[in-house]
Amino acid sequence: MKSGLVTERLVALLKCLLAAYLITGILLVVVAGLLYKFSLGENVVDVGIIVVYCLSSLLAGLFFSKGAASRRFLWGMAAGAVYFFVICAVTFVVEGQLHLMSSSCITTLFICTGSGMLGGMLG
Repeated sequence: MKSGLVTERLVALLKCLLAAYLITGILLVVVAGLLYKFSLGENVVDVGIIVVYCLSSLLAGLFFSKGAASRRFLWGMAAGAVYFFVICAVTFVVEGQLHLMSSSCITTLFICTGSGMLGGMLG
């Protein structure tokens, strides 16, 4: 890849991740409002968070793959993976620990990368 193309793809990745995290924030506020209004159980909140991750990763993959000439599913998958790893980094900074090999963490990785890949295929 040429230097200009790499820079262009990195800028596109940052833009789509910014949009994905903005969407994540809005949807998590909606989930929190529903939790407050209807006193939802923990299982319903967990499903809501998974849906938020799916939608945000799907949109990140969709946005990021738009600028790709080929193999859009890989670009979408990359966007979903980066989305997941940024979440992991923030979790580590906030909590001071991270359990990357836990089943929920691995499941979230597959959800984010799979949703991003689907978004890339739809793009």
